Amino acid sequence: MAATAAAGGVSVTALAKPVQVVWSLGDGGTTTCTGPGTPFPSGGDPKSASPDCGYTYRHRSLDASGGTFAVTATVRWDVSWSGAGQAGAFAGLTTVSATASRVIDVPALTTGGG
Repeated sequence: MAATAAAGGVSVTALAKPVQVVWSLGDGGTTTCTGPGTPFPSGGDPKSASPDCGYTYRHRSLDASGGTFAVTATVRWDVSWSGAGQAGAFAGLTTVSATASRVIDVPALTTGGG
């Protein structure tokens, strides 16, 4: 994501790159993903696994207090900037987003036979 700002005849451009996201999934599980991730393809199968980072819930949220899991994503960004004959970088800036998520079904696994 890039943005340019100008004032007084001087402009500065900043480029922010997501380098890591740590997901706290609300059921006690966490997962860490590197890079910006992969957009979900239009018409893709929602049952297919993520190509680069994923998580499988083992319990439904209906059994949790409030019926939802509090999901938090903490994104680490590396930002570089240039302008007016100068350049620099800010590594490790973070943003945090949170939402309540309902998990209404979990995959069933059976083993053995009979």
